[in-house]
Amino acid sequence: MKNYIIPSIVAFILAGCTSKTDQTTTTTTTTTTNQSVKTTVTPDECSTINNLINGYETGFNTIKTDKVNNQFTNQWRTNTHIIGAKCTVTLNKSEQASYQCQTPVKAQTHAVNSHQTLAEQLRQCLSKTGWFESQKETASSIYSTFVLDTKNPVITLSTNQEGNGFSTRFEIAPPLGF
Repeated sequence: MKNYIIPSIVAFILAGCTSKTDQTTTTTTTTTTNQSVKTTVTPDECSTINNLINGYETGFNTIKTDKVNNQFTNQWRTNTHIIGAKCTVTLNKSEQASYQCQTPVKAQTHAVNSHQTLAEQLRQCLSKTGWFESQKETASSIYSTFVLDTKNPVITLSTNQEGNGFSTRFEIAPPLGF
């Protein structure tokens, strides 16, 4: 995956050099063999992320839609999607909620670009309020983890090779150690 980091960094630097004059919502979708990675840029790029973090306290009740029919877990679909179109809220045995989205992508380039774009948005939104980021990279995966303290949820973004493709997963989960 390191082969794609340098071009991604250059793209972010170049993107930062252009001025933002249009305050309308812009959506970019990259499609590869009926697989799409969607990144939405809004006038307030951090509002969705902040709303999700704030929603953790109430079990993400405001974004839950219909319940998933699963005898092993309490899970709901959501009306808010950070990546992909299949995000869910799940309750663990301790009745703590987590929000997760996952999207499959065929090409490694698209998976890495999606991961880096979302990681940069998270970095920009969360560093303002003191969140700490750690990132780990291997030949077939990238993990970005954001933590604030032991009271706030942990945000994890991971991209892994799965079978013949890749999968990017975003999750807001209970604090570490709980």
